[in-house]
Amino acid sequence: MTYKQIEASREVRLWIGQIIVPAASMAIAIMSIPQVRQTIGGKAASIKESIQNKIKRRGR
Repeated sequence: MTYKQIEASREVRLWIGQIIVPAASMAIAIMSIPQVRQTIGGKAASIKESIQNKIKRRGR
């Protein structure tokens, strides 16, 4: 492996360890709260409905 490849793999490992794993852990912890899950589900449903309405209007 070249030095450049070693440095790239090191940076990827750091990103995974310091950003992706904590973010995933935080998301799991937040989603374990029922009120938060309901709020997020309601917001996702309203966004989905809004997108569907825009598609229907554009299709006419």
